Amino acid sequence: MKQRKLNLMYLLLMAVFVLSSCSKKSAVAKFIPDDQLVASIDVQQLFEKSKMGNSEASKAMWLSAAQDGVSKQETKDLIKKIAEDPAKAGIDLREPIYLYGSNDAQSIVGTILDKGDFTELLNGLAKEYGFEAVKEKDGVQYLTSGDYNIVFDDAIFVGSSKKVDGIIAQFKNEDTKETMAENADFEKLVATQGVIKMLVPGDMVSVVFSEQTKALPEGLNVKDISAIVSIKTDKGVATFSAEALPKSEAWKKKIEESTDYFGNISGDYMKYVQKGAFVLYANLKGAKIYEELEKADILKQINADNQKEIVKAVLNAIDGDFVFGAKGVENSYPEITSYIKTKDASLSDMAKEAGFSSGDGVSIGFKDGATFCIVGKTAPFTEAKDGYDTALVKGRRIYLACDIQQLSSLVGSVNSEYQNMAKQAANFVTNAEIYDTSDTACELKLTMSDKEKDPIEVLIQALMNQ
Repeated sequence: MKQRKLNLMYLLLMAVFVLSSCSKKSAVAKFIPDDQLVASIDVQQLFEKSKMGNSEASKAMWLSAAQDGVSKQETKDLIKKIAEDPAKAGIDLREPIYLYGSNDAQSIVGTILDKGDFTELLNGLAKEYGFEAVKEKDGVQYLTSGDYNIVFDDAIFVGSSKKVDGIIAQFKNEDTKETMAENADFEKLVATQGVIKMLVPGDMVSVVFSEQTKALPEGLNVKDISAIVSIKTDKGVATFSAEALPKSEAWKKKIEESTDYFGNISGDYMKYVQKGAFVLYANLKGAKIYEELEKADILKQINADNQKEIVKAVLNAIDGDFVFGAKGVENSYPEITSYIKTKDASLSDMAKEAGFSSGDGVSIGFKDGATFCIVGKTAPFTEAKDGYDTALVKGRRIYLACDIQQLSSLVGSVNSEYQNMAKQAANFVTNAEIYDTSDTACELKLTMSDKEKDPIEVLIQALMNQ
């Protein structure tokens, strides 16, 4: 019964979004504690992209779904009235809805459009499902259903499993200390573009992953860094973005130091890589990476002294662009192209000493400041006829791209189970790219199989067809 109540509320919220238009600001930040994870959902944009409000048929479908299982004609009439005029729900769903919480309580906060209409909606649901009608306390209205409370005034509504008196106190309290109203990261979240956005405070991470955070280098406190994650979509493309927000000088210095290990890509070797299943491009400063591994005591996990010396020799030889590309499978082996800028021929010499040498479709060597390893018929330093655009990588620190269809064939040569998973993914996604956009931010870009539709429309249609 409780699930049914929630489903009806969600359907009504959806209907209002589908059929609404203008917008106004709402002040909700003071209700959200500044140490909790908070998600912002732009439901208006979500439904515009889904195209669910573009036809009378889709509107009728949502009306039918909302009225399904409703016993009282009075409630059905109320639902129909809201479907015909969404403003009658009393909720301004053209503003973002914020979800926030901790292990103790999950909450939602949004904007009221008309208090009277919202009260009528809640009382209609109360009568349908047999719980008490809306009450008033200290000039604030509230409705209780089991252990869940909806509290509201003329401007804001809060739904939460917190105690009702505690929520009412938030409405009356003008003090915004320790809330998102005084949090610069929340302001950045509001300004960030995306259908769904999330702010992950370091305080929350420190509680959930308390044991893991103990492994951080001395001077770094996870409470001093937060992150914003967002999802943007357009025709044929979905982009997931993540940005770290350091607050302490220690974190800022650590991030700045990371540029000593990964430099800016020149892209000189990209022209030699044939488009295929997979390509990874980075700029590595091997000597600096070795120093950091030594400082972090990671090398102590290597037991054999000769292995430590090999790691040291390999990393100290690397100094610049590195690319690794895999095209497809030929004669049971993947075609591989790899170049890495090195100080000398030591890496190719080490490979030969280990028994790896050129011949039988394999080329290993050193030329013009680069150590190369080619598996396949292509000669080293041959420009690809169907290669990647150097602009994809130039100036970045890392770039990774996958052709999902070709990757499924490549993976299939190793594991048929993973091949099936990749083939299923290829029904929706053709390409995936991961790259940095700044020293503190990165993106995952998915190019969809259907280039003419927004991914949200595709997802909603798939769900509706189930």
